[in-house]
Amino acid sequence: MFRRSGSARQSNPQFRREDRREFRYQLSVGFAVLLSWLFWLVPGPIRGWIADRCGDFFLLVSSTYARNVRENVETVQHFSGDSRSTDALVRSIFRTSARNFADLITIPRHSRSSFVQSVQLVDGSWGTLDRVLEAGNGGLLVTGHLGCFDYIGQALVARGYKLTVVTGRTTSRFIFDGVTWLRGSRGLTMVEPTPSGVRSVMRAARRNEFAVFLADRDFFQNGYDVTFMGRDTTLPPGPVRIARETGAPIVPVFSRRARRGHEFKIGDPFHVDRGTDVKTDIAAGINRVARELERGIADSLDQWVMFQRVWPEEQHVPVRVFPVGSPLESELLERVATALPEIEPRQPRRTRDQSRMERSEPSGS
Repeated sequence: MFRRSGSARQSNPQFRREDRREFRYQLSVGFAVLLSWLFWLVPGPIRGWIADRCGDFFLLVSSTYARNVRENVETVQHFSGDSRSTDALVRSIFRTSARNFADLITIPRHSRSSFVQSVQLVDGSWGTLDRVLEAGNGGLLVTGHLGCFDYIGQALVARGYKLTVVTGRTTSRFIFDGVTWLRGSRGLTMVEPTPSGVRSVMRAARRNEFAVFLADRDFFQNGYDVTFMGRDTTLPPGPVRIARETGAPIVPVFSRRARRGHEFKIGDPFHVDRGTDVKTDIAAGINRVARELERGIADSLDQWVMFQRVWPEEQHVPVRVFPVGSPLESELLERVATALPEIEPRQPRRTRDQSRMERSEPSGS
């Protein structure tokens, strides 16, 4: 009897790992839907006032994020000659982030017309995006964490543009799944910066669609060296590599929250050269992206919702995404997405391209 009972207990069905993941995802989405309705029932002005108070509280209790934001702001101020109060800029950034979250939560409740009507183009032309698509190679929209960037993506989709947005996970999977569902609930395609995500971006360009990159911080600390706002750091090479590979132009775009609605800027498209030296082409492209980001961030510094340090206090050693020799480290990824620097003793910035060139050179001279 006892053995039979134990055997039966062992044979009881258990949640498989895939089932647990699916249940966790459905729970996350359900929670996001519930919050979306609750936030939507609160009148807009009251929702904004509550968001400001939440932003003030977040600033008060999150000393690490507050220090990071202050460090970023002071760097930009020193570079651009901005004499505004740093304290006021930091407070504005925390409030902007809280309002962005409130807008993100209510994205499923808005109509397409409300997205279109609430975004005012203040610089550039919608025709720029249309001309990019007329060339047939798709386009890469590169921006920073400025204004309510999530909302602007919804407005572009409402205008009929197809977008694939690359977003990295910086929080728990439960929260990330809910946020990703909210972002994609009105037609955005969301992908992570993984091999499959890179392939999705490549396919989007070949379908003559837009892909979107937030390129104002090297979250994986495996990017290319660049002077940004007058200080050395690294920026992610993904959009530049894909632009070089596909021929899709890079279009700098920026947004900011206005007193009523949102403002949007569309910059001049540019192509990444495809010469004989990959390294030179990538470096030139990243430097061009850095110059565009400098202008966009300096113009809306009070709404640059970047809570991690863009300029690290000490040099970081790049981290490999895949083990050496892994099948995932394919030629496609090497050319397009994650050709990360190889680390050798006393030469932390040596790249894989340099190592190959050295191996190909005859020894001795």
